[in-house]
Amino acid sequence: MKKFINFRLVLFLALSLCCGIVTSYFYILDKIVWCVFFCVLFFFPLAIFLFIFTKKPKRKRNLIFSIILLMFFSIGLVNNYANINRFDTANLYGQNYNVVAKVVDINKSDSVSVVILDDCEVKGERTGSLYYKIRLTIYGESNLDIGLIISFNAKLYDIQYLYEDIFNANNVESGIKYYTSVSAEQIKVVDSSFTIFERMHLFLRNSLKEGLDENGFNVAYALITGNSGLIDYELLTSYREAGVAHIFAVSGLHIGFLAVVLSFIFKKIRIKPIIKSLTIVAILLFYSGVCGFSASSLRAAIMTAVSLLALNSGKRYDGVSALSLSAIIILLFSPTQLLCVGFQLSFMVVLGIITCSGTMSKLFSFLPKKIADSLGVVVCAQLFSVPICLYAFGQVSLIAMLINLIFVPIVSIIFTLTLICTIIGGIFSISNVVLFPLNYVFRGINYCITLFDYKTFLVGGITLGGGVLAYYLTFFVIAGMFNLKTKAKVFISLILVFTMCGSVIGVNVINYNSVKAYVCTSDSISATLISYKDKNTLIISDVSYVYSTKNLARLINKTGHSHLNSVVLMGGYNADVQVFLTKLTSIYTVESLYYYGEKQEIMENICAQSFPEILLENFEDNQVLPIGSFEFKYCLKGKVLVGNVGKDKIAIFSRLGNEPINLQPIGKNFGVMICLDRAENILSQFLPKTAISYKYSRLYKNAQSYGNIFIELT
Repeated sequence: MKKFINFRLVLFLALSLCCGIVTSYFYILDKIVWCVFFCVLFFFPLAIFLFIFTKKPKRKRNLIFSIILLMFFSIGLVNNYANINRFDTANLYGQNYNVVAKVVDINKSDSVSVVILDDCEVKGERTGSLYYKIRLTIYGESNLDIGLIISFNAKLYDIQYLYEDIFNANNVESGIKYYTSVSAEQIKVVDSSFTIFERMHLFLRNSLKEGLDENGFNVAYALITGNSGLIDYELLTSYREAGVAHIFAVSGLHIGFLAVVLSFIFKKIRIKPIIKSLTIVAILLFYSGVCGFSASSLRAAIMTAVSLLALNSGKRYDGVSALSLSAIIILLFSPTQLLCVGFQLSFMVVLGIITCSGTMSKLFSFLPKKIADSLGVVVCAQLFSVPICLYAFGQVSLIAMLINLIFVPIVSIIFTLTLICTIIGGIFSISNVVLFPLNYVFRGINYCITLFDYKTFLVGGITLGGGVLAYYLTFFVIAGMFNLKTKAKVFISLILVFTMCGSVIGVNVINYNSVKAYVCTSDSISATLISYKDKNTLIISDVSYVYSTKNLARLINKTGHSHLNSVVLMGGYNADVQVFLTKLTSIYTVESLYYYGEKQEIMENICAQSFPEILLENFEDNQVLPIGSFEFKYCLKGKVLVGNVGKDKIAIFSRLGNEPINLQPIGKNFGVMICLDRAENILSQFLPKTAISYKYSRLYKNAQSYGNIFIELT
């Protein structure tokens, strides 16, 4: 009699570790129901396995296995809890400090640089070394680079482990706890220090920069090192919308091709196979270090190492066990990685390819075998990434499968050529010669990516909810991971499909009928988007003459809507309306815009010529704005917008300034208040159920220095 599932100890150890991490995650978030669910999910099958299905002669052996699994569950639970708790309690509360720290990463755009600092020493209310990193925004022209040690004075603000009402996994995992901003003139370079990984990183970067033009360098640098921070935002968005931005995450695509090249080179050298394998593994791990030891690069390096060692020992390579081993190694050192989107995508995509690509390729058996196998791999990779992409990014591309089928083989060859030419060019100082032809290659790639508007093929605003478990189980059952007869496979698969469909329909109907608010800000714009069914209203609390659309574009990804029924400009805005609409309409389609105060005929006539499809209207205080289901009106010379959204009474503030102001006319009993400045004073007077500050406040930490906060209104 066949076992229901083939027992792989490494797989069950990895699952136990993951279960412990997820249990601690829900415990910290005070979601006890889910915490209990994952405890039951772990202990119930373990008890059945030990006491019901284990015969007496094997009970002692299986008891040892159970104790080992319990140990891994406990390690995951304790390590993750300790990791998050340490992050949560390391607050500096926005106090002034003198900081001396080392630059470990830097991204530049226009006149702003975003720098990650490590090995931080501070003097102020607290003196000594910081365990965590600082994200520093520098305004003005800066010549900082990786490895420089700098000094400056600034207030250090805390990043919380909850952000956008969800767990802030990336910052916790990368250890970025504090943020601040200074001008370039305030920074002094005091020394420099480089690790071997940083030296190699700079070697590759400088060689690429010498041989490529700006656009070619930015894309090549991201392709080789995984750092996409220098790519123009609109260009990077095009890669994402085409579904191929994963080429900028160093993973199996890169590590695999590098391993093939190294194997070919070492094949010509007469040394013992085991030494060849260990040397290749060492080089792959070193390359992973150059790329910052990202989860995807480490996973690929470890799996390649297991494959090579299995080959040398004459044992069969098992992809699931290799994947499980790489997960264990990464999560033992950094348990919070499990909660990061990059880790989830990397491991789930590879798991899908390992377990299901063979079955999937049979569907294309009418094609030549190589094409059928390639299609099986690409289709599985896309299908296994769908739930994660919908949850994390709010959208998936319907055309990504086709593009990846063509794009990935080409990029694999380009990656290998670029890396070889970069190393040769850097060593012999001939980068401008050997890399010159690649300028045209990267121009061609960028041209193809920007040639079409891939937004047409994006699907968003959908969530799978609890149906995600049934979604993945369906594939595992069909692929034969469970030893079931054909009839049982069909029956169970149908049950899982109906369960998934029921969950998806239920969750999305509820989601569609709820009122949602998204609060976002940057240094140049503060806005709130209120969405109900297909009606969207964007309320602009503050905007500068020239503003960045980056955070507003993130709202499109999150909501799946690029159409605004109405835009409301609050009193005291500092932007030229024509300039404002020019940038806004580059990412949204707009029906109407309402502004506060007296009618501005000249401005309306100018906008009517530039934007004939947009209706412009002016409103005074206490006039109800015609924005569908939402009852909004201006108050206090347009500096406050008050209204009813669903069952909540909401007040949104523009910039109030320092002058005394009487807030009594706006009323009381607010469910939601969103403030731009003077937040602590305003919110302490009204005590709303939900209090949000666009800008950082010591008491109200939902500050929007970056990103978007999501609120669901009843």
